[in-house]
Amino acid sequence: MTRTLDAAHSAPGAAPTDRTVRLRAAWSAAWDLGDVDALDELLSPGYVRRRGPQSVEQSRQGFKDSIRAVREAFPELRTEIEDLVEDGDRLAIRWRSTGRHTGPFLGVPATGKPVEVSGATFARFDGDTIVEEQVTFDSRQLLEALGIITTSHGAAVEPDLVRGVHRKFITGVTVVTTDDEGTPRGLAVNAFSSISLDPPMVLVCVQRSSTTHPALHRARHLGISILAADQLDVAKTFAGKSEDKFADIQWSPGAHGAPLIDGSSAQLEVEIGERLEAGSHTIFTGRVVSARHDERAPLVYSGGGFFDISNTAPLPW
Repeated sequence: MTRTLDAAHSAPGAAPTDRTVRLRAAWSAAWDLGDVDALDELLSPGYVRRRGPQSVEQSRQGFKDSIRAVREAFPELRTEIEDLVEDGDRLAIRWRSTGRHTGPFLGVPATGKPVEVSGATFARFDGDTIVEEQVTFDSRQLLEALGIITTSHGAAVEPDLVRGVHRKFITGVTVVTTDDEGTPRGLAVNAFSSISLDPPMVLVCVQRSSTTHPALHRARHLGISILAADQLDVAKTFAGKSEDKFADIQWSPGAHGAPLIDGSSAQLEVEIGERLEAGSHTIFTGRVVSARHDERAPLVYSGGGFFDISNTAPLPW
């Protein structure tokens, strides 16, 4: 069973487990106070930490050394655990760190600037200790604050102009779903893409403010239903903010438990591999574990409107 253990999301009367109490205490001692040896009771001697898409590995000692380096550059560092989810021997943690750059870091002299970085850590326990962690965070926030990348807000393209460009791009319409302890959750998404065919991998981008985001964050599988041209009402439902979007929707659970929308032109189930923090969104990537499609024409979205392209003719080329 999966449980959300953050106080803001826990069921009434639910108490944090011993693991989560110990994790919070060790994190606070190490990151906020610099007592990195507090991690020794939490992390196994053979602990491995993997960071970023390249899965750069750190040992327990290497992790402690990196915390020391970060705290030398950001002595006022504070890390807040925003959400903590337990599923068997695994924990998922969403966190946010803030501090002021007052010491050299990554070869950059102190700037005195405030820095904020958000990310997620996925930990696996063996008994009472963590044996491995996978960490992802929005490195752009850090690099931009330090001046390592030089995107200036003054020179940036106006959001309305970028939005106008995006409106020229034609996409399909998907409903991204997951099972949340027996409750189906979902939202409409057009930021969907294939990554590769061998292995079969896809990605979807979900805004962190979405009410479905927490459920996707703690899920192992998600469903993707590519809507058919006659499913405009379904698209409107999942683009809205109804508390129970599935109340009047016909759907079926996939082989791996993800809710899939009946009548859609294609369906996928995806085993989530990475959750990458990027700006206001999380990019979920994963391997396709089930798929089906039929001859129904897809629903198309462009310029803020929906279209049925079933009667269009392909251009000769």
